[in-house]
Amino acid sequence: MEPRHSQSDFGNAESEYQAATESAAIFDVSERTQLQMSGADRHSFFHGFCTNDIKGLNPGTGCEAFLCNVKGRILGHVFVFADEKSLMIESVPGQGEALTLHLNKYCLVEDVQLVDRTETLTEFLISGPRAAQLLTDTGLGITELESWQHSKLTAQVGEADSELHIKRVDIFGVSAFLITGETAQADALWDRLTNAGITPAGTSVFESLRIEAAFPVYGIDLSDENLAQEAARTNRAISFQKGCYLGQEPIARLNAMGHVNKALASFEIEATETPPVGTVLLNPKKQDKEAGRATSVAWSWSAGKPIGLGMVRSLFLESGTELPFVTEPRVTATIR
Repeated sequence: MEPRHSQSDFGNAESEYQAATESAAIFDVSERTQLQMSGADRHSFFHGFCTNDIKGLNPGTGCEAFLCNVKGRILGHVFVFADEKSLMIESVPGQGEALTLHLNKYCLVEDVQLVDRTETLTEFLISGPRAAQLLTDTGLGITELESWQHSKLTAQVGEADSELHIKRVDIFGVSAFLITGETAQADALWDRLTNAGITPAGTSVFESLRIEAAFPVYGIDLSDENLAQEAARTNRAISFQKGCYLGQEPIARLNAMGHVNKALASFEIEATETPPVGTVLLNPKKQDKEAGRATSVAWSWSAGKPIGLGMVRSLFLESGTELPFVTEPRVTATIR
């Protein structure tokens, strides 16, 4: 659904960042794609399209994965959550139609049904070191959830009971929970969470946190031109023991070769203003040669300077490497 509580900031981005890093902040991420896959063959079918082990998911567990084409290039970056009756598949906004068409193209005789529930669901991300405690204080008892575990519960939201789906994802390196409910109760759920002391935060803080954590967004940092390993999420999102799936051969072959020629990297920018997305990073020894390109930039309140993500050639991925931007005057990016 269209987010109702998403804006650049709520009056003081620095205070919102402080809440997210010292207590807990809430972000409206209701635009995220929400697909529900049901049917007796759902695990085995979806297993054949994901880089991670979907067959190994028990009810109440989840994982991060990529969907790839036959060449091992990324078609989607998804979170997958299994329960007794279905798989919930989450991705970036606007991917529902493309992912549905891709999967349905291969669904011939399998007992699988795929429904896009994006418009009927609202979702908030609560992230910060006190996220679990503050959520428990609201009566949503989830302190027992470990990373990539999830649960459903019925709670009073506004004047009605509502089924909530709570998923622990820790995407920024601290406790983080996605809370999903019905669209009709979005405002009441937001109010219940913020009234418990969880600070509303805007997109500027979200961007800062995700870049600090080197968490990519498909369509911004990644595209169908990138190989799965170029996302620098291999340990989190790719299983090399799961067996065959679409794109598995080139991904396995690349793993056997040792490394990719480029990968997503985070960097600090020695400047007071952020250079534009797309700005070229130069080879420090041969400044007529490209070393990479910025895909995301934001201000970091912890670093006191701009930070960014970008696709960088493997020769320059070592922490501390300095790469000049093709700007005048020259600005330097330092690999984190």
